[in-house]
Amino acid sequence: MSNIEPDGAALIAELAVLRTRVAELEEQATKVQHLEAALRERAEEHEQLVATIRAISTPVIPVFDEIIVLPLVGTVDSARSAQIMETLLTGVQEFSAEFVIIDITGVPIVDTSVANHLLQAARAATLLGAQCVLVGISADVAQTIVQLGVNLSNITTCSNLQAGITFALQRQGRSVSERGDVQHDAVTFADLRR
Repeated sequence: MSNIEPDGAALIAELAVLRTRVAELEEQATKVQHLEAALRERAEEHEQLVATIRAISTPVIPVFDEIIVLPLVGTVDSARSAQIMETLLTGVQEFSAEFVIIDITGVPIVDTSVANHLLQAARAATLLGAQCVLVGISADVAQTIVQLGVNLSNITTCSNLQAGITFALQRQGRSVSERGDVQHDAVTFADLRR
């Protein structure tokens, strides 16, 4: 090494510094790659959680043969209304539903937009052969619907979920006994004229 010129020694020292810096950068790049992988994993977990929350927030519950209930809780915005429509129509097809009971007991605010989304969902279900029954309309929501001039004349409404299920069962010629058993009643000519 003593034969190396002073400029050569400076170059070797500079090369050693560069090698150290390259090693540090490689180590940082590895850390960044690990962080990116962890971030991708978290993003996937987040997407799965969002999908689970969506599935839970608009469940379709089959309560009797050809009768399903869609209980709604919370705010209904345009993104959620699209999900409600999709879930409702899938449920109608999956369970061969004749009746769909939409329970809005847990929806605190029904404005024109929410009412229109519900009407569209009901119309779409009707195209698949199901009749919609809207239940759980609170006094405040009823007052708002009237003030907004929303026309719900094409949708059957019942006061609560029990009344909605009873309505659907009666339309199918069935009833619920005191014990909760579903009984098939004979259909009379008077029932057919309704």
